[in-house]
Amino acid sequence: MKRIGVAIVAAGMMVLSACTAGGGTSTGVSAVDTASGASHTPVTINVWSFYSAREFDQYKSVLDDFHAKYPWITVTSTPAKSDQDFLRAVNTGTSPDIAISAGPDNVAKFCDSGAYKDLTPFVQQDGLDLASIIPPQALRYTSYKGNQCTLPVLSDAYGLYYNTDLFQQARLTAPPKTLSQLETYAKQLTTYNTDGSIKVAGYVPLGAFYESGALYNGVYSGSQWYDSSGKSAFATDPTWASLLQWQKDFIANVYGPDGYSKLQDFFSSLGGPNSEWSPAQGFESGQIAMALDGEWRTAFIRDDKSKVGYATAPFPVADANASAYGAGQIGGDVIGIPTNAPHPAEAWLLLKYLATDTGAEMKLAETLGNVPTTFAALKDPVLSNDPYFKPFLDIFANPKSAFKPLTVIGQTDSDLWGSFIDDWEAGKVPDLQKGLTNVASQIDQQFQLG
Repeated sequence: MKRIGVAIVAAGMMVLSACTAGGGTSTGVSAVDTASGASHTPVTINVWSFYSAREFDQYKSVLDDFHAKYPWITVTSTPAKSDQDFLRAVNTGTSPDIAISAGPDNVAKFCDSGAYKDLTPFVQQDGLDLASIIPPQALRYTSYKGNQCTLPVLSDAYGLYYNTDLFQQARLTAPPKTLSQLETYAKQLTTYNTDGSIKVAGYVPLGAFYESGALYNGVYSGSQWYDSSGKSAFATDPTWASLLQWQKDFIANVYGPDGYSKLQDFFSSLGGPNSEWSPAQGFESGQIAMALDGEWRTAFIRDDKSKVGYATAPFPVADANASAYGAGQIGGDVIGIPTNAPHPAEAWLLLKYLATDTGAEMKLAETLGNVPTTFAALKDPVLSNDPYFKPFLDIFANPKSAFKPLTVIGQTDSDLWGSFIDDWEAGKVPDLQKGLTNVASQIDQQFQLG
């Protein structure tokens, strides 16, 4: 599911509709009144989401279920939309009724700016106790300063995928738990072609390689994005420098002094970034021994009919953060109602259905291969009895699992940090501490710009 990537890959503007019940406009009555009674004025609501390709078609089946429950509400669904598209639509008065984002990066911006409605009045109107329905870690990344302007619909949990056949050949009997062990294992598992190019990569630590960038978001190293005053902590929290130095040493120790170039060539040989969402994905093809990835990879492995023998586990943590083993980065779909949505009452019915209905959550989770975000759906026996998927349920439940801090600058801090990591690993940052100070200053400036 890292569906940000999916949306980038397939940006075709295909529109699908649920079984229609006719057009119409909002009745203007409350969500409670709209939900009750046997006959209602037909209305069509539009959902924009980041979904595309296979996942878009799978999501549509749950929208069909909603239409069957509320036959007077027709749902049209538009794929491959980004957060920027949502904000642009709000500013131009062309908003959909519901917007579904691939992650929580911009939740604070949506809430603080008023781009999305605060859902609290709807929640109170329907008498919902969200704390008894949705786990606290998911409520945290869908609200900002008391404004619950989004709700979660499925989550991601990042963990380790490892090739059991390659582990057996290397006589490795258990997954690594620390970053030093990850390096040791990677060196044992890496093999080369006769021309010196990488045949099988033990692990690829590049920030822009598939999902490897999640390692540099702080959960695994125990690093803080911001200090108590709200200033960027990249230069003042020493664990960031330690993590990036580990990365640089890993590349040199595992792949040699020209390791960065070898890894770039290896990534190109796989097909580059687009290969992540195809059967050519390096772990699925057996060319990567260990990978940091989300729970959705289990569904891709199944649907792509990959023959890779594998297992899953929590991802290794920094040696100095060993007590956090078992935790991981989490955070997935967030769903909101734009402030100028044409049919907010009916939109709330759909939002509530996707975010709180046990059957809908279970069907989505099983179909898409994601972690459900209600207490009831987390007990789904199909998921909890799946040995590949169960570790991700445990990661999601770990109290130390988290998403990065939400801020009003949205994903800007992540973008600046990612660009810095790219420069660092490419050898363009001669002084690490000075570079960290510069990127921290850039992030702080973004807050001043507003």
